Amino acid sequence: MRPVLFTLGSLPVRSYGLMMALAFLVGIWIARRRFRSRGLDPDIVIDFAVLVILTSVAGARAAYVMVRWDYFREAPLAIFRIWEGGLALYGGIIVGVIVGLTFLARRGIHIWRGADLMVPSVAMGIAIGRIGCFLNGCCFGEPCDLPWAVTFRPGSIAGQEFAGVHLHPTQVYESLIALGIFFVLLAVERRKPFEGFLFWLFVALLAISRFFIDPLRHYGTESILLRAGGLELTNNQAMGVGLLMLAFLAMVHLARRSGQREKSAAPS
Repeated sequence: MRPVLFTLGSLPVRSYGLMMALAFLVGIWIARRRFRSRGLDPDIVIDFAVLVILTSVAGARAAYVMVRWDYFREAPLAIFRIWEGGLALYGGIIVGVIVGLTFLARRGIHIWRGADLMVPSVAMGIAIGRIGCFLNGCCFGEPCDLPWAVTFRPGSIAGQEFAGVHLHPTQVYESLIALGIFFVLLAVERRKPFEGFLFWLFVALLAISRFFIDPLRHYGTESILLRAGGLELTNNQAMGVGLLMLAFLAMVHLARRSGQREKSAAPS
């Protein structure tokens, strides 16, 4: 729609970069409020955010480049043009989670308690960031004739691929799903059965969402892992299956450990 929102002199302000920056700022604001309300130092969030943002962006870009290596091998300098779009969500989440949990442990914060406090910010960040994808015209859907289908400008990535064609606004779908996950996390927080439940619930819901989104989203052949008849399994869906299984196993483990602690703490 609008890859470049406006210019400051000769400097173009790109919608993708601006929305990513807004996603990070809003996420930090939410996390600081949540830390403060639990009696924890909110300044920890700043250090956490800087570290996780840098590493997650690097991880997301690395995953995107790996999937599309045939293109980047011919244009290696394009690897660094992140402002044009091209971040693989799962790559960023996996790297960010590893780095983030390590940071919390080193700062003396219970990792699963800290993860539960942080994860609504991640959901809101995805919701805002996908609007940047929509404005940029990347991560677009397949052709459709639905009333809310959109046609992207010729200068956008989607417009170059499907000039004048109505497409699923999958970026908006993903934004709405992430926003829904954000409110689900807040709604169940007071009744969560153990520390870490919100974090792994987020992982599970995000993984499940790929099976609703990916059939509507346009992918190149490099992103299709398996074809069987008329069915396709994308790299994202395969990763989603793995993360869903991991979330289930982690929840079972944390629930059992929480139950064992309650039994040992109960008076005999």
